[in-house]
Amino acid sequence: MPKVSVIIPCYNQLAYIAEAIDSVKRQLFTDYEIIIINDGSTEKDAVEFLNKFADHSTVVLHIANCGVSAARNYAIKQSTGTYILPLDADDCITEQFLNATVAILDTLPEVEAVRTGVKYFGLINHEEMLPVYSRRRHLQQNVFVNTTLFRKSSFLNVGGYDEKFAVGWEDWDFFLRLVERESQVYTIEKPYFLYRIKPSSRNADLLHDLRCKAEQQLFKKYLDLYLQFYPEPLSQIREIEFLTKEKSNFEQVKQSIYQSASYRLGHALLRPVKWIKRFINR
Repeated sequence: MPKVSVIIPCYNQLAYIAEAIDSVKRQLFTDYEIIIINDGSTEKDAVEFLNKFADHSTVVLHIANCGVSAARNYAIKQSTGTYILPLDADDCITEQFLNATVAILDTLPEVEAVRTGVKYFGLINHEEMLPVYSRRRHLQQNVFVNTTLFRKSSFLNVGGYDEKFAVGWEDWDFFLRLVERESQVYTIEKPYFLYRIKPSSRNADLLHDLRCKAEQQLFKKYLDLYLQFYPEPLSQIREIEFLTKEKSNFEQVKQSIYQSASYRLGHALLRPVKWIKRFINR
């Protein structure tokens, strides 16, 4: 039995998945299996294309389209690894990822999830370290990337991904159930996860109303927990409304300043000075 099962759901990401698989096969840590789960891809010859990746360390499964939560659940239940690493078909990991993260779960039994920094590539190229974990912050935003190493036994204990989250935030919900305390999260401050930014992605394509629906779904599910950390919701709503109005007033004042004759005159007078400064600093 391998130590790690890398789970790669694929729905019409055939242009990228070879790169994702290759990034796993370049790992310094080699005790892993790859499970590709074809979630009913509609691209031409998808089944034949994905089947070509099957080998001694890679299993390819095919199911009717049922969404990423159900696809991950199905693949993880078929897996044989002690630890689970989800990896989207259009993302990658550096060769150090498994070496570094597996060592943490092996030596720190209280840790449930090991996450790393993120290096964005594609349309945007920069690095980002994830914030220190806190339950309160986790309720405000998803502080995990999906590609986080966790224990399969813990996944089974919390019931896996909630398949009712059909339009997003399934990983936010999952990690809210998986961890509760800072001591259960270990963060490696190095960008070992490579997140592709492209013109179209599953999260970017969530329409505003669908995103709101997913957030409302999450809020309702954890209502008691939200009230524990935010015991005065009405006063906080009023404060948000006040701040929103103040922001609107500020924008109106700012625009009136920009449009004033004195501002335009000052801007015109300073333009040659700014040009000279940029020339000197070259």
